[in-house]
Amino acid sequence: MPRKWKIGTLLTFALAILFYLFFQTSKHFPALAHVNAFANDPYDAVGSFSVQFALFTAFLSLVRAFRPYHSQLAPARQERLLLSGASFSCLSIAVTIVADGIALLRHPTLWLGKPAGYMLVLLVGGMMLLTVLVGWYLYHCAQTLPSSLAHNTWIRAIGISSISLFILIFYPENLSQSIHGELLTVLVGILFLFIPTWAIGTAISSAPKAFFEDTVDDFASVYYWLKKHSGPFAIFYHLLEQIAHWHAVYVILRWLNPRQHRWNIVFLIGGIMGLLLLFAEMTGEGGGQIPIGRLALIMTIFLSIECTGVLIGYALLANPLGLFRNARTNLIPSTT
Repeated sequence: MPRKWKIGTLLTFALAILFYLFFQTSKHFPALAHVNAFANDPYDAVGSFSVQFALFTAFLSLVRAFRPYHSQLAPARQERLLLSGASFSCLSIAVTIVADGIALLRHPTLWLGKPAGYMLVLLVGGMMLLTVLVGWYLYHCAQTLPSSLAHNTWIRAIGISSISLFILIFYPENLSQSIHGELLTVLVGILFLFIPTWAIGTAISSAPKAFFEDTVDDFASVYYWLKKHSGPFAIFYHLLEQIAHWHAVYVILRWLNPRQHRWNIVFLIGGIMGLLLLFAEMTGEGGGQIPIGRLALIMTIFLSIECTGVLIGYALLANPLGLFRNARTNLIPSTT
């Protein structure tokens, strides 16, 4: 893969990590938490899912930039997918910063006139500046790629983004005072993140139409490279492959194969992420003191919210990101 893309993906991954630190610091650092206007939903929902999505797409682009390719043409075919992953990562961060800015404008009394408030605004502005700089670098990297997008994709992106902004600016925040209202508010935050990100991202880079190497190829390439260079530890890779051929394990892996069953692994990932977030929340608040009935309700809410966010993001962005290709189309085996 060309050096410029490797630099671009490193910058994008570093940006995603800084964004994660910004999100956690602004939410949990006591001085900033007291003036944080975007610590509540729908703004917090935007940030929560954006952190996950930005890290995932940045890491995926990093893998695609540095993984071994065994065909001279493979990197050229993958450059557009790499651009999509890095662009979506930057876009999700930019959309979140816009949402944070809306929250600050809607609640000026929370932070105006306070040193911590000005520090928070400075962090928001700095995060946006870094995102613009990384996006500018990716834009110049993409100048060598042929454009195949129609003008109406930008019209659609501008229209959808404008409607999304209007909804978030005038959204009645008091709805979150009830459980049903809170769930609706979280859904609004999820949609505000993924819909404009999808609209603008697909205007920048179209989904692959010909054969492409998906995430299965990406991580398989990394796996075989590690196996080849593992020396005496190669025995562990052979043991892992033997376990994968056990009947019960093989059935499970086949059921989770995203090329044959596109949604199974997505449901599983959503459930796992929901449980991890629930565990983090319970650890921070003392889960042992919560009654079983309330704990079951909280678990249901966390799993429902996380699965909903993962499914919406996957439905909109799986094709533009080239996550999984269909097992029945254009199968060109990778050399390993």
